[in-house]
Amino acid sequence: MTRRIAIPFAALLLTACGTGLVAPALPSAVISSPTPAPSVTARPSVTSTLSPTPPLSHTPTPLASPTLPLPHTPTPVLTPTVERGTLAPGFSLTVYAKVPAPTNLAFGPDGRLYVTSTNGAVYAVADRDGDKRGEDVQPYAVGLDTPLGLAWIGQDLFVSIRGSVVVVRDTNADGFAETRATVVDNLPSFGLHQNDSLALGPDGFIYMGQGSDCDACQEADPRNGTILRFKPDGSHLSIYARGMRNPYGLAFNALGDLFATDNDRDDLGPALPPEELNAIQQGADYGWPDCWPGLNLPACAGVTQPVATFSPHTSADGMAFYTAHQFPAEYFDNAFVAILGSIYMFPDSTERGVARVRLTKTAAGYTAEREWFLQLPDGRPVSVTIGPDGALYVADFENGEIDRIVYGAP
Repeated sequence: MTRRIAIPFAALLLTACGTGLVAPALPSAVISSPTPAPSVTARPSVTSTLSPTPPLSHTPTPLASPTLPLPHTPTPVLTPTVERGTLAPGFSLTVYAKVPAPTNLAFGPDGRLYVTSTNGAVYAVADRDGDKRGEDVQPYAVGLDTPLGLAWIGQDLFVSIRGSVVVVRDTNADGFAETRATVVDNLPSFGLHQNDSLALGPDGFIYMGQGSDCDACQEADPRNGTILRFKPDGSHLSIYARGMRNPYGLAFNALGDLFATDNDRDDLGPALPPEELNAIQQGADYGWPDCWPGLNLPACAGVTQPVATFSPHTSADGMAFYTAHQFPAEYFDNAFVAILGSIYMFPDSTERGVARVRLTKTAAGYTAEREWFLQLPDGRPVSVTIGPDGALYVADFENGEIDRIVYGAP
């Protein structure tokens, strides 16, 4: 993110990049205060425009006899609804819920959507009346220092916060987490970036992006600017891959391969370096701070190159692979990447939204094609997730809302 989510917004510090994702020029956006969440009484308070798809035309088959008309049942047409932004044809976007300054998303075993916020809370959002709107917004855990990453394992919710990873539990089934336990502590996340997203791997390890302490430096703590992994009990903590300034988004695809976004350095001017989507390999070095795509130096010969890039400083952040079946089949296992947009270097840029990245695995690695899926010039998407209903949910940091995207009618 630009760059980078360092909380509050300056503390989130999200930066990003991307090649070829060009949004139309619009008036400059103003970062507004997030919309407050609905008041809570039972919990502690927490201090494209798309044209509709045209109906299919029907040319009647000529009849042998005008007195014997052939029956005809017209094909139903589902008209998309797009409440915000410009979306890929055939899809609908509706505002699902209002949550203050959302930074990450994960659905829980109870079907509720859990949302981290820069106000130190994790909210639980539910659609109680079945209208596809999350009208019930309740704090699930409060008093957390910079919560950014979420991962459910059974009934336990793991949350990455500044300096540690904790697990919170609802022990009495009242919908609120009464207990908290630290599973990993003393992490080096008190500099420019924090602990980022969490992802549970097929090997039973939890993977986490660990942001760098600076924009471009040699880190005193080797864990900065890496992807860490550890067992759910906190044991076997190790560096899995290195050389990433702020690996905010982490996700496994349907083949079980790990990918991460990265927000690269900001001190080289407006044109360098691009933001990245990386296929993560154990022990690999992805170049930060001294190497980036297109830099052909002997010292960079062993650096692993990204599978896709995004415009410099546009902050490629949260990501998810589409492994549901509500979207058309060609979207299966595509990566969806939230593009926050430049905050400090190009604050008026409208290059914000969600990118679609189609990945193909070959003997030499992955190849990628990417395009805009959602352009949202008046928002700042920072995280995405897939719901149990097959919808894509998008966290808009700037407007304090969660958007829901489905194929066809909402």
